[in-house]
Amino acid sequence: MRTLNRNFLKIIPLLFLLIGATKIIYIYFETKEREADFAKKEAEVLNSYAVENRNYYQQLFLDGTIRLDEKSLPALPAYSSHPISQRFSQNNPLQIVLATVSDRARNPKNLADTEEQKAIAFFKQNPKEEFYFNAQNKDLYQYASALRVTPVCLECHGAKEKAPLYIQERYDAAYDYKLGDVRGIISIQIPKSALSGYFFKDFFKSAFYDFVLFLLLFLGVTYLLKYSKKINDILESKIKAKTDELRDSFFQDRLTNLPNRLKLIEDIETSTSKDASHLALINIDAFKDINDLYGYDIGDAILVQVSKRIREFCTNKNTVYKLPNDEFAVYTRMGISEEEFFSGMKLLLDTISEKKFEVENHSIFISFSCGIASNKEALLIKANTALQIAKNNAKNIVVYKDSLDAKEQITKNADALLTLKEAITHNRITPFFQPIYSTRNRRIEKYESLARIIKEDGSIIMPFAFLDIAIKSKLYPEITKAMIVKTFAFFKDKEYEFSINLSILDIQNQEILKFILTQIQAFHAPQHIVFEILESHKIENYQEMKSFIKEVKKHGCKIAIDDFGSGYSNFSHIFELNVDYLKIDGSLVKFITIDESSRIIVKTIVNFASNLGLKTIAEFVEDKDALEMLEKMGVDFVQGYYIGKPSNALCEDFR
Repeated sequence: MRTLNRNFLKIIPLLFLLIGATKIIYIYFETKEREADFAKKEAEVLNSYAVENRNYYQQLFLDGTIRLDEKSLPALPAYSSHPISQRFSQNNPLQIVLATVSDRARNPKNLADTEEQKAIAFFKQNPKEEFYFNAQNKDLYQYASALRVTPVCLECHGAKEKAPLYIQERYDAAYDYKLGDVRGIISIQIPKSALSGYFFKDFFKSAFYDFVLFLLLFLGVTYLLKYSKKINDILESKIKAKTDELRDSFFQDRLTNLPNRLKLIEDIETSTSKDASHLALINIDAFKDINDLYGYDIGDAILVQVSKRIREFCTNKNTVYKLPNDEFAVYTRMGISEEEFFSGMKLLLDTISEKKFEVENHSIFISFSCGIASNKEALLIKANTALQIAKNNAKNIVVYKDSLDAKEQITKNADALLTLKEAITHNRITPFFQPIYSTRNRRIEKYESLARIIKEDGSIIMPFAFLDIAIKSKLYPEITKAMIVKTFAFFKDKEYEFSINLSILDIQNQEILKFILTQIQAFHAPQHIVFEILESHKIENYQEMKSFIKEVKKHGCKIAIDDFGSGYSNFSHIFELNVDYLKIDGSLVKFITIDESSRIIVKTIVNFASNLGLKTIAEFVEDKDALEMLEKMGVDFVQGYYIGKPSNALCEDFR
């Protein structure tokens, strides 16, 4: 550690020197820029005055207020410009030269110099330009405004026979001017040396102060490095404590201090033996009514009391979890039988239900529903299925079995398959478009294309009713093809970015891959296409996904990872996949206004994406509170029913 500090001390002087030199260089160029800007503005003011002065005296001659004769001739610009310029240059502190010059002056004293010739050439090449500014000369700033032939000029310098008699008698060559020709310029030259004295006085003062500041910083850092061991120990201790606190907040419910849903998912996924695991999901019946009747404070107190009763009943063999809303979980990996676990959970429900809950002088009776799954793949999903059956059928407790509701499911699958086949045959797979709102620009900028089936009677079938059977019946590629063809056709004359969902099955299907690439090549704006890919445990070969992403990105398409932050999200693979968007899973967004764990996870995903240069999209935004919270967290885009429902026409406005 000491060697590291000594080496670091050697680097610090060079580091501070580099920073100081960089800042001084920056201030130097900034000072030069301010000097040039000042010179230009000063020239513009002088030019305005000169033009008005010239026009005023010109009008005096034209309307006869000043008679043109031998005595008044020196007042004309051709004669008066030079002496006025000389006197002005001698009497202003910045030694500015203001003159009316030409590349073909009748008075040799008004002949343009080299810099002024450049300005005249510029105006001749650019007939619409009226002003010119050049800071390239090392000695001066050159400003000019064009003097073009106007109808007023032609009164004296048009046809000779129409000119005033006094001019006809004395000049032979000052006629036949052409309207719009550049006859000269008002030239303003500002010496750089005069301005530098004003501007660089502050520059040197700033450079000196910076040097002193960096010296003090260097001395301070050196002191800290020499005597920082104790500070480092304190900081490391605090960082460790904060890290532990953050980890606890990730995996702990703040209200009950129980492990949360994320911890349950982690424990299930890291379980070494699926044959010795049991899960019970416990839901408080009609808990919404309790909140509505007694208020959220009473509801929270009920949740705390329920958590205590469950913990007191459960032994060290079981782990108790608090899930979102009004659900709890009991999970064990101990070697007990399904019958033992079922008996234990039944006794638990009886025990925690037998006494009323006393909260702030309220006696509240509560009933519970429970779903159990044992020794299963997708344990959480199957326990939840059992819980839903218990709630839907008013049962106290239901154990998941593989044959659970099999007859009803077979009938549903048969009906769904028939509907799907008819939809494919009669071209009724239809894209609906859900708007995606930019929190930065505060407008709808994108759309997600979602599959629907429009039946012959006009009714709409949602995807949950046919996607699973489409995969099982191997008809899923037909849905993908229909969605791509119809979505591309819909957006062919629109400038919006749009996304289409793809599964790992599409990416693994060579026929679909060729079809997708053919459609992309035929589409006029492939940079508007976003493919949303659902990352899941079913992805066994990430190389296939990488190859697909690389191929479509050659054409300018973008990639989004869908449902990110759900039960399965492989952060490490995001680094390799070269994606553009992370779509935050709706199960997190749905409870973001009431669940602290959801907020922490969403904020972590936003920070993770931001550090990688990725954009985030939050799904299932259902109300204004959720939108405002997501905006404050830095989420880039949002979608959900609050922004707009999926429709076969575009919702282009959100207020």
